Amino acid sequence: MTKDRRIFIALIVSMVANLALVAYIVGSHLATHRLGNSADPSYALAALARSLPEERIEELMPGYIERIRADVRPHYRKLREAQARLHRELTKRDVNREAIESAIDDHWIARHSAQRVADTVFVELYIQLSEKERREVTSALLQVRARHDEWRRSRLRRAEEEREQTERNRGDADVLKEQSDDP
Repeated sequence: MTKDRRIFIALIVSMVANLALVAYIVGSHLATHRLGNSADPSYALAALARSLPEERIEELMPGYIERIRADVRPHYRKLREAQARLHRELTKRDVNREAIESAIDDHWIARHSAQRVADTVFVELYIQLSEKERREVTSALLQVRARHDEWRRSRLRRAEEEREQTERNRGDADVLKEQSDDP
């Protein structure tokens, strides 16, 4: 009786494990948040500009470059000013919490404002594209996102390697100090 009961429990555990595995596999294939299905709108205008010939962009939006410069320049000037203010607050000898938080808020608002203008231009251009061109832009946008993600991973690897090297150097310095302290 105990042997039959153990076999029955093992069968149930095996079925639960198999169902969990199947659910995981099905879920991962149906997921819409995977890298291949997500796009970051921060890179949309750049991806569009890189994926289409300059003549096509000019055809879609005559005076595109001049308009972008005129529309975006004031926003990016404000963004640079906000970045400079934030830098000044962070490098002051006396730390002022409210001033730093205010500078961060101003930076966020300026960045958001500049991005909103770029997003508006992207939408104006995108809705005029053919289906083939939209696929090309979307593909370019996903590639930009993938390159950015790879850059972040490599930056993290470099930071980890630098940290390990610093620890090794610190250990070597401690050994040298101990050796020099010995009579």
